[in-house]
Amino acid sequence: MAYELEKSLGFKINQTANKINNKYTQVLHTFDIAPEQRATLEIIKYEEDVNQTKIANILGKDKTTISRTLATLEKKGFILKKQIDKRTNLIELTKLGDEILEKSANQVKEFRDSLFSNLEDTEVTILINLLEKVTSNVEEL
Repeated sequence: MAYELEKSLGFKINQTANKINNKYTQVLHTFDIAPEQRATLEIIKYEEDVNQTKIANILGKDKTTISRTLATLEKKGFILKKQIDKRTNLIELTKLGDEILEKSANQVKEFRDSLFSNLEDTEVTILINLLEKVTSNVEEL
């Protein structure tokens, strides 16, 4: 590859993210849950006063995508939506949702740890800091 694409930071980040997501999908396959669905469940479990907008902001996704994810999780019985007013729903985990997080926790931890298996702690810190800077640069565009 001797063209500009190989030098594109966005391309390299996206390429890496796609490979991570594909492997993570395989890890979660046995639990019948997608990576974005599990991430949403984690947010619901650990954040306070969770609604669709908060989830969208944390995941960097649009509200329509999150709405579809929430509808799927609700159909699976993993979440409940409690209507606060016409425009706001608070979202909480069901017992089944909490169970799927627990059942998949070890595999998820092993997968996440494996991403850093040949990196030093300082390299991980630097990588995370650099990615946060790139994110900030994108937000300023």
